[in-house]
Amino acid sequence: MNPVTKFLILIIYCILLFLFHNIFVIAFLCFLSLFIFYLNLGFSEIKKRKLILTFSFFILVLNFVFLKGDIYEKLEFSLRMVLRFLGIVFSGILFSKNDPNEFAYSLMKLGIPYRYGFTLVFTFRLVPLFDFESNIIRKAQRARGIELEGVKNILNFARYTFFPLLYSALERVDSFTQSMEGRCFGIYKTRTFYREINFGKKDYLMTAAAFIILAFSIYWRYL
Repeated sequence: MNPVTKFLILIIYCILLFLFHNIFVIAFLCFLSLFIFYLNLGFSEIKKRKLILTFSFFILVLNFVFLKGDIYEKLEFSLRMVLRFLGIVFSGILFSKNDPNEFAYSLMKLGIPYRYGFTLVFTFRLVPLFDFESNIIRKAQRARGIELEGVKNILNFARYTFFPLLYSALERVDSFTQSMEGRCFGIYKTRTFYREINFGKKDYLMTAAAFIILAFSIYWRYL
């Protein structure tokens, strides 16, 4: 399936989560997301997201404690918040497993200027690289005996981790810019691609089905 189709389905799914206020409908949408997540990545991947589940419980408790109203209303509102949060997070994680380059190429295929498309591609490529370099910098600073953990060491973290990483990022961006200028990037309005990502019948059917479900849901919600 084309990544753009998956992205449209993700957007419509998030709209549906906030369109309805019925707790059972939201629960169905949330468990649908979890079920698809389970089918694609397995239960072990869900178990790895303990932080998300812990944060969900934290949201539930905070809303229940600080909201005003009777117990039933507070519990229902808190559950709606948690279910929406879980649905969005797990569906977003599932979408992030797609190749970001394919998503960018698909957007360019739809008519987005390739300058912006390649900006998106480079962004996707640089994020994991910066994360890797950030880990290296932190380990190097710890080896020198510099404390970086805790609230008291925020200034140390900014001085010994953030600024070196910022310098490295600017240096890499400058290197990329010079490389692209040396290859006359942007001299033509259009360009060809080594890999073509097209829309198939399945993409059109899934997109049409998603919009039909959205239209029916809006009609049902405001009928």
